[in-house]
Amino acid sequence: MLGGSSVYRLDAGEAAVTKTFGTVGDQAINATGIHLKAPWQDLIRFDIRNQTISFDEDGGRVSTVTSDNATVAYDVTIRYSLNPGKLPEIIRQYPDQESFISRAVLPGVSSVTRDAPTTFTAATVRQSRAELALRITEGLEKRLGEVGVTVEQVDPRAITLDQNVQANYDKVQSSLANAEAAKADLQTALAKAEITKTEAQATSDADQIIRCGATSTQVKEVINGKEVTAVKVVPVSSDKCQNRLNEQVLMSKYIDMLREHGDSLIVVPQGTQNLLQLPTVPGAAKQ
Repeated sequence: MLGGSSVYRLDAGEAAVTKTFGTVGDQAINATGIHLKAPWQDLIRFDIRNQTISFDEDGGRVSTVTSDNATVAYDVTIRYSLNPGKLPEIIRQYPDQESFISRAVLPGVSSVTRDAPTTFTAATVRQSRAELALRITEGLEKRLGEVGVTVEQVDPRAITLDQNVQANYDKVQSSLANAEAAKADLQTALAKAEITKTEAQATSDADQIIRCGATSTQVKEVINGKEVTAVKVVPVSSDKCQNRLNEQVLMSKYIDMLREHGDSLIVVPQGTQNLLQLPTVPGAAKQ
């Protein structure tokens, strides 16, 4: 019986510390296999493998406030492990692993997860999962790192705001979307106006060249930040405008006439002497 109490086995992921008449040993044993101890020594085992703490709908979501006092709730899963080298120190304060978790780890996790979102505004907290996870990790390492807790992973999710805050936030987002749409419409209108202005200027320049004999010259202009070569027409004053019926003017008027009377136009071969009856206009008096 005495020999049996001197032999113990540690599985993978286990560590142990001996206690002799109430005095905790200075070394933790974490090698897998069979070990020996004195019969009068007590053995305190700890699981040093990755462990999980979850706050969710089943275990109670984290509820806190943002920097602008909006209520926010979220789920979070935290994975951590224990440093076996810290076990003697832990056991001097807590009699076993269950006490350590309930009295040190859980209160620390609860405090840090409530404090982390307070640095974010209501408008940014839902889009800041990575930053929130980093804040929680840093907070846990600062609070629990000295007692042997190593944070492996932090996963915040399902971040929600108070219903009233969310409704107001949605209204703001809708207003922003409407403002962006209006801005796009304005840009389109300005572009159309610029096109109309350009077309009007082109018509005016053409009129000056054809009807008044205006001249043109090349100039350098900056458009959209780039220097380009443009053609600029030098207008002729009204009193000096020739208003000449030159070949270009006559051809322009001829083309306009053809366009206006295209439906009733009859083409006569050049040199023919035939007389043609033009179509009768509906409603016109017969000759």
